[in-house]
Amino acid sequence: MKNNIGKLKDCYGCGVCTAVCPVKIINLKENAGGFYSPQISNEEKCINCELCLKVCAFNHKELSLQNAIPKSYAGYSKNDIIRQRCSSGGVGFEIARFLIEKGYKACGVRYDISNERAEHFIASSVEEYTPSIGSKYIQSFSQTAFSEISRKEKYFVSGTPCQIDSFRRYIRHLKIEDNFILLDFFCHGVPSMLLWRDYLHNVEKEIGKAGFVSWRNKTNGWHDSWNMNVDPVESNDIDWHNSYNINILEKNTSTNPDGRAEIYSINFS
Repeated sequence: MKNNIGKLKDCYGCGVCTAVCPVKIINLKENAGGFYSPQISNEEKCINCELCLKVCAFNHKELSLQNAIPKSYAGYSKNDIIRQRCSSGGVGFEIARFLIEKGYKACGVRYDISNERAEHFIASSVEEYTPSIGSKYIQSFSQTAFSEISRKEKYFVSGTPCQIDSFRRYIRHLKIEDNFILLDFFCHGVPSMLLWRDYLHNVEKEIGKAGFVSWRNKTNGWHDSWNMNVDPVESNDIDWHNSYNINILEKNTSTNPDGRAEIYSINFS
């Protein structure tokens, strides 16, 4: 076996190795346990560059960010609707919005209802980035977005600590670290995608095909926000399928007692 990511028994599934591989033979796929892990598609094409191992957070005991002086701040979005829709005060979204307005692109995570998964994606505008609002408590598929990042542009990238640690090694190797602002968060691990789909499909037996999914939903109040919200496609007269249509069009929804949805405008200023 050549000296590549395939020699590791376990890993975090961050997906950065798929982006750094110069011959593009590494793909992020679900393993038998339902977790994303890298798989070598053609061992013979491996050129033994070992870049996949060099950027891998799992393959290093030390953190990529060293000799940094920590500073602590507290904050939250001043926009009531942003705080309502976000999981933890909306700071991540506000940082992304500020940087997008400064010319950065933003790489965050949205939930893809058709593929039943969370996935990283790249946005060039605040409207495009709104599907990132709200935490997704499942492992994100990062290969496509990380592979699309350009070396010549500036980015804001958010992700789990393992994703960001590996990603920092990646951009440091490319000598483009100054073009990036990285954000991670406290993480307690992710469940298996097998568990997630089993849960989702059991819910769909009761409500029909899911059209919208959200975690830490505040519909029943701020202090009961451990709730998950899974809405069927036919739950109201709003098309949730259309690429998070409500968010992108800067609209918010609430449901009347009779079940009819109302739409309210959101002002992000």
